[in-house]
Amino acid sequence: MTLTVENVLSALGLLGIGGALGTYFRIVWEQKSSAQLQKQEFKDTRYKCTIMMMYTLLHFDKRSKGLKKFGRDFESQEQLIDEIKAEWHNAILFASDEVLEDLHSFIKEPSAESFKKSSLSMRKDLWGGKLSATLESLEF
Repeated sequence: MTLTVENVLSALGLLGIGGALGTYFRIVWEQKSSAQLQKQEFKDTRYKCTIMMMYTLLHFDKRSKGLKKFGRDFESQEQLIDEIKAEWHNAILFASDEVLEDLHSFIKEPSAESFKKSSLSMRKDLWGGKLSATLESLEF
């Protein structure tokens, strides 16, 4: 087979188009990966904040002063519950159904059990996978 100018130009054109397409798909993939990472970091931050407020609600007299260093000054448990409700409404945008249901149960009846269930569903939403029976059986 002889290399003609037309064959060489065709080969170079295909390589150029292939390179351009490869670059385009790489950019699209990187943008999606970046958006996923930002979403994951946002959920992580919101869930940590919510867990701290839930834990404080369960031990209000002992822990409420600890939130002041984060600029959160709650004078009553009712104020804290209202803030957790606001977090629930915001979570509608990003949380799984399981997290929303478990957090709703905690708001209705705060307890160590509903706290644990909500926290574990947040963990599952963030990182996926099943929880070991050992982890689910741990109590304080």
